[in-house]
Amino acid sequence: MLPEARRRHLLSYLAQVGSAAIVDLSARYHVSSMTIRRDLGKLQGQGLVTLTHGGVVFDGDAPRQRQTQRLTRDHNRAREKRAIGRHAATHFVKDNDVLLLGPGSTVRALLPFLKRKRNLQLVSNSLRTVESLRVALPAATVMGTGGLLRADTLNFVGPVTERFFDDFFARVAFISGAGLSLTAGLTDSHLLEAAAKQAMIRSAEQTVVLLDSSKFATTAAAQVLAIDQIDAIVTDAGIAPEARSQLVELGIDVQVAPLPALA
Repeated sequence: MLPEARRRHLLSYLAQVGSAAIVDLSARYHVSSMTIRRDLGKLQGQGLVTLTHGGVVFDGDAPRQRQTQRLTRDHNRAREKRAIGRHAATHFVKDNDVLLLGPGSTVRALLPFLKRKRNLQLVSNSLRTVESLRVALPAATVMGTGGLLRADTLNFVGPVTERFFDDFFARVAFISGAGLSLTAGLTDSHLLEAAAKQAMIRSAEQTVVLLDSSKFATTAAAQVLAIDQIDAIVTDAGIAPEARSQLVELGIDVQVAPLPALA
């Protein structure tokens, strides 16, 4: 398990149990006590836990935890996501386009690079994405879907959302997911979220998956798209060469976004 993912699991577990011993957490996550202490040190720096002698106490309430997890997702691999967004805007978006934008920080990384495009019509089932569009692209035509609003993600899902997409048509749908594998395809952790994305995909001429390389070879609960139904993937240079070759052999257009040089 990657350190970022382990810290998310740690925080979720501590929110449930309240406190735990370092030695127990070490055994639970199959890492050394020193590694667990480093993870907890980072969480303590965010004000979420307090380290004690030999243990840790959870400090955040549930709403605060959800907010922190959202911010963590948004900031994780931010440089890679920005590169993915820039590449996708450059190579897949044209003036006068109608675009469907799925939820997620990787898709939102696309938005700042749409400013040079003219006369865009943009549709999303994510309140966060709609708000980001209002700020980044005030001149664009922006539409939200409506539907059942999930309190934790602020995404619209359910039959109303799906019917909205069924009555719509766009040139490109940009979507992301919780994981991608050769056997399961693109997957999401929530069934209604996956269904909303499937409706979005049905309404688009082309589907472009925006996914940072940490999500490859992982699988979540619900399939969004079978691997052979994906038109194109934009990812970062961390993708394993073997994984990229396998996807290309399946006829998928895999594009690797170059990272900008560090200042």
